[in-house]
Amino acid sequence: MLGISVADIFEQMGSEGIIDRYVFDKFTFDLPIGIDLYEKKLLSCFPEDAAAIAVIVKDLREISRFMLEPSFLTNPADPFRNIDYFIPLGEYLQKLNISDDLQAVLAVPAQLIGVPADRCPVIFYFMVLAGYLFSTWRLKENGGKMADIFAKRFAELGGKLVLNNGAEKILLTDVNISGLRLKSGEVLPASAVIAAIHPKALLGLLDADTLKSSYRQRILDLQETDGVVVVQVSVDAQAHRELTYNIYRLQAGPGGTLHKGVFYQLHRGNIRGTNLLSIITKSLYSEWRQWENTTSGKRGREYTEKKTGMARKLLQEAREIFGNLQNAEILDIFTPLTLRDYVNCPEGSCYGVMHSASQLMKIASLNKIPVNGLYLAGQNVVAPGVLGSILGSFNAVRQVVGTERFTKELEFMGKQVR
Repeated sequence: MLGISVADIFEQMGSEGIIDRYVFDKFTFDLPIGIDLYEKKLLSCFPEDAAAIAVIVKDLREISRFMLEPSFLTNPADPFRNIDYFIPLGEYLQKLNISDDLQAVLAVPAQLIGVPADRCPVIFYFMVLAGYLFSTWRLKENGGKMADIFAKRFAELGGKLVLNNGAEKILLTDVNISGLRLKSGEVLPASAVIAAIHPKALLGLLDADTLKSSYRQRILDLQETDGVVVVQVSVDAQAHRELTYNIYRLQAGPGGTLHKGVFYQLHRGNIRGTNLLSIITKSLYSEWRQWENTTSGKRGREYTEKKTGMARKLLQEAREIFGNLQNAEILDIFTPLTLRDYVNCPEGSCYGVMHSASQLMKIASLNKIPVNGLYLAGQNVVAPGVLGSILGSFNAVRQVVGTERFTKELEFMGKQVR
């Protein structure tokens, strides 16, 4: 749509008929492609919950229908008009009186946006699930190549990337944007600034008196999603073939509540004869707080020993899924502190602000920042995750150019694609 070929960066998953495999202690559930097959799979695995599944799939189809309409991008508020969709998923499922096993299966997609199922708004849950069932992709190679492709296209469109010279202060004249001061002292004149960063990070770029104390405190009080530990492991490609689906090893308690989970993805590596096993699991920022005043590469021996010990334990647990991992070599480990330092996200949260049912009104107020020419984008504004980042970007563009022009441009680009 913007001159970038999806096929150059991503590859579609699910060629083996499933997108995800959920491995619980007592059973395994394979998530298929498409809503129709998803409904059939649920009914075959949980026939005693047939009535509840009918309700769930009906609501899933309704929200997915909104997502396929042009107004979903031109006016993303459309599916948010049904107040029933703002309740937490836990409350929604409780009314349906479903089995614990079905509850556990349904809880997994909420993890994709970092919100526990009992607090995840129904609207976000179904948006994520529908998007996942519609089409699931993963990087062909790595994030570095994706960044290079986007940077190249940005330059072709007349943009200029400023590297190794971060933003220090957003400059204002009265309540209007006038520019941006960089850490080098250079000032970039501007009438508009789009901040695709965490709102708490944004506060550091504004003078203390720019925002009312109540607005500032509302941002500071926002709860974050949890961080993660990620381990990248090189394995023998002949012994461990690439998988076109993800694997989740999950443990559920009473009521289907998920209390432990590990994500695995096995895809081709950059080195001949090897594949790459990615292992991801939740890790609280508090576990790493003693090193919060350090930076990457300078955290000391104890930090290295702790993360290495966790990585080895996770690698050992992975053998329960993949068997004896031949020629396994840990290549990289990163923690919530790594995320914090590289993406400027407080507490190293994967999905930024937690879009829980109790925080929706606070988050909605972020779109009404009282500075002319300052626009927020990214997953913290509209919704979390990849889908939320896209919607947040469209929302920012619409605010900058106006709804009429935005709609016309979007319709034109849609015709070009067809």
